[in-house]
Amino acid sequence: MGQCLNPLAIREDPPVRATAKVFWCLLRPVCRLATLSFLVALLPACTHLPDYARPKIIQSDGPQTSRNSFTYRDLTIEDFQADSLPEPMVEHSGKINAHAAVQIRLTADSSFSMIPGHLYGQAYFFGTIERIGFEAFMLPERSWLNPGIPSGLRTYVVQHEQIHFALTEIAARRLIKESREWAPKVLVVKPTPQEVRSELARQIQDKINAAMEESLKRQSKFDEDASLFYNPRRQQWWYWAIEDELGTSSPPIHGRPESQR
Repeated sequence: MGQCLNPLAIREDPPVRATAKVFWCLLRPVCRLATLSFLVALLPACTHLPDYARPKIIQSDGPQTSRNSFTYRDLTIEDFQADSLPEPMVEHSGKINAHAAVQIRLTADSSFSMIPGHLYGQAYFFGTIERIGFEAFMLPERSWLNPGIPSGLRTYVVQHEQIHFALTEIAARRLIKESREWAPKVLVVKPTPQEVRSELARQIQDKINAAMEESLKRQSKFDEDASLFYNPRRQQWWYWAIEDELGTSSPPIHGRPESQR
C-alpha cells in the first residue's frame, strides 16, 4: 500500500496559496458511504415493485473504492464478482437476478485550496474549491449476478444493470454542470486545517447524496417499466434513449471559478 499524502498540505508562508488534490480518504471520517443499489427482479405476478426490489441508497462504513472499481463503460458478466447479495437482501435472492453497486465520487483531479489568515483579530484557515468533477463508478466485488438464471437471460439482465449505470453517470454529469454555480461560492472558515477539510468534505458529500437521491426517481421509473415483466423491446428503447443522452451530454469542464478557466 502506498503512502497516503496529506491532500491539503499548507505551506508555511502565509502569502502562498497551497493547492493539492482531494482524495476520497478525506470524506471517510465525516461521511458514511452512500451506494446506489440496483436490482433486476422479474415479477410477472406483481403490478408494482415490492420495496426490496426498488432502487435505493445504502449507507455503510466500508471502503469507498477498490482496485477493481471502474468508471462508466460497457458491463460484462465478469463485472459481477460478489458471492452473494448484501445481507439485507439475501432472503430475497431467489427472486432477484442481479444486483449492481454504483456510486458517484469526486474525480481524481478535483482540488481544494487553503490559506491561513485573520478574521476579527483571530487566526483562521480559509478553504475554497479550485476544481471539482464527479463521475459514476461501479464496485464489482459488491455487485452480484444470480448463478441460477438461464444463460439466455443473462444478456438481458446485464443490459438492465447497464442502463442503471448509465443513469448514474448522467446524474454525475449533471452534478458537474450544477457545480459551476455553487462551487465558486463555497468558502469554509475554520480555526484548523483539519476542520476546513472536514467541512469541505461534508458539503461535497451532501451534494453527491442529493444527486443520487434525485437520480433514484428516474431509476425507479425505469424499473417500473422493465422489472415487472420480461420486455426486451421496452428495455431496448430505454437503452437507446440513454445512450443517445450520454452521447449528447459529454463530460463538461469540471466546475471551477470562471476566472480560472
